Amino acid sequence: MSTDAGTRPGLRDRPLGRIAILVAVLVVAFLVSRSCADNRPEVDSKEAIAIAKEQIDFEPDGVQIRNVPTSLQQHRVWAVSLYTGTPTAPELCQIVEIDALSGDVTEVSNC
Repeated sequence: MSTDAGTRPGLRDRPLGRIAILVAVLVVAFLVSRSCADNRPEVDSKEAIAIAKEQIDFEPDGVQIRNVPTSLQQHRVWAVSLYTGTPTAPELCQIVEIDALSGDVTEVSNC
């Protein structure tokens, strides 16, 4: 005599149940990853360039800008290079680092 007569298999034992569990785990993982790594800059590139130009004492001929991580926590800064002359052989060049979330100047250095 069988003891499991009339019992239905559990959710995890049915193929549709396994798919539902997998989808639920993937959705939770996606939501957790999006909430933990919000690295979108509050300061856009045009604002970063304007902030950087306030930090230098010359009129630049050109600008190069990049958004880069600065640490293991992926904190992002705008690195704005302002220069006179050509990009490959600048006469005068300064790099202004700007916090991408707050807009604060974190460093000003020569190239």
